[in-house]
Amino acid sequence: QAVVEKAASVGVDLNSISSPVTSGTASKIRTYKACDLLSKTDAAAMLGEPIERIEDQGATCLYYGPAGLSGKLAQKGTANLMQQLQQPGARANGNDVTDSLSKLIGGLAAQAGAAGGGAAPGSSGDVPLLTFVVDGEDGKPQMTALTATKAIFGGIGKTASGGTQGFGADIPGLGDRAVRLANLGLNVLQGNTLIRLIPGPVPDANAKTIAIARAILPKL
Repeated sequence: QAVVEKAASVGVDLNSISSPVTSGTASKIRTYKACDLLSKTDAAAMLGEPIERIEDQGATCLYYGPAGLSGKLAQKGTANLMQQLQQPGARANGNDVTDSLSKLIGGLAAQAGAAGGGAAPGSSGDVPLLTFVVDGEDGKPQMTALTATKAIFGGIGKTASGGTQGFGADIPGLGDRAVRLANLGLNVLQGNTLIRLIPGPVPDANAKTIAIARAILPKL
């Protein structure tokens, strides 16, 4: 109840989240295979990194580079981020830094696990360069929940930072609505279909996921 009231205070009605699909709307549900919507070749071209293999999980597709690449990209990205933060007069957005670090640390941890023998059997110790999820059934309720999360934590962030820090970002002109949240990647709603693009430690990940989303949306 406290969450519902907090959401309402920032203009989000959690009670409006749709209930399970009724027979009247069942015909509008579409089932997609994520790997069919974004090929290995297209993912490599738009990420600007080689994709050696993909893991097809139906509604989710994982895109992996050659062994060791994600760790190398994470090392380089971490060094670049630290260099930027140390520049005189640097003014970093805490939300952006958190988002970037979550991608980089994942790659470094996987690399360390592989080097130390802690990787799972059969694993290269790499994290996906991209995770793509598509949901053609519950897109609208999911976007409502994401919007509520952004509003609630954005309010907390602004209060804690004197009004300077929010949480996540809205991406205008992309689908019916698009939001980016730390650890949840870029989420785009079109009709009742939600696509989620969670990048790994690739350079310029935010711009690249927007370009990938624009390529996928016409296929829905």
